[in-house]
Amino acid sequence: MAALDAWLVENGRELLDGRGAIVDVGYGESPVTTLELARAVRSVTPSLRVVGVDRTASESTELELLQGDFATCAALGPTAVVRAMNVLRGYREEQVPAIHQALGAALLEGGLVLEGSSDTDGHVTVVSLLRRRAGALAREALLFHTDFSRGFSPWLFRDWLPRDLRRRAQPGTAIHALLTRWDEGAKGSTPRERFLSSVPGVLEGTAWELEHGFARWTALSPTLSPAGERE
Repeated sequence: MAALDAWLVENGRELLDGRGAIVDVGYGESPVTTLELARAVRSVTPSLRVVGVDRTASESTELELLQGDFATCAALGPTAVVRAMNVLRGYREEQVPAIHQALGAALLEGGLVLEGSSDTDGHVTVVSLLRRRAGALAREALLFHTDFSRGFSPWLFRDWLPRDLRRRAQPGTAIHALLTRWDEGAKGSTPRERFLSSVPGVLEGTAWELEHGFARWTALSPTLSPAGERE
C-alpha cells in the first residue's frame, strides 16, 4: 500500500489540494494502512480530510474512522480519491460495476477510484484507475506494480487482477493477450531488467513509474457497463 500511496502523491497531486476528502474503504482490523495513506497525502496538504470506512469502526486521533459500506462514500460530501484495495475479492463479478459506481458517487470532476488487489505483503499489486469525467465514471487504466522481491514475470499479476477481470485471464481475451505479449518482451538477467525491457510498446509508464516498478495499461475499453468491462 505504501507504494500506491507514493504513486498517488507523485501522480495525483492535483487531487490533494483539499477540495475533496481522501477515502479509504475496507481498512480491516487495524487502520494502519489508512494512517499511512493519511500521512502520505498530508505531506502535500497538511489539512487534508482523510476518512476510513469499514464495517466495524476503530478509533484514531489522526483521521475519521466510520462504520459503513460502499454507499457511505456518497454521504461524505465531495471526495477526490477513494481507495478500495483487497475488498472486492469476495464479491461476484456482476456486482462490481455497481460497487464502482457507489464508490465514485461523490467524486469531484477528475477524481479517482483506486480499486484492486495485492498479495499479503504488497509485493505484487494491480489497481483499476477509475476516473470521473463529464459526470461519468470510466476505467482509465490498469496500474501494475511490483517491488521485484518475488522476481518478475507478468504472469505474477494474474492472480491479483481486479475482481471483474480475474476470470477473464483466459486465452482469447484481451487481458490474457496483454500478459502473453508482455511476457514475451521480458529479457535480462535480473527482475528489474526484465521489467524495464518488457514495457516499451506494450504498456506505458513515466520515468518515475518505471523506476519504482509501475506500468499502466490504457489500451482497454473505458466503458463500465452492467456486465463489466467489455472485451
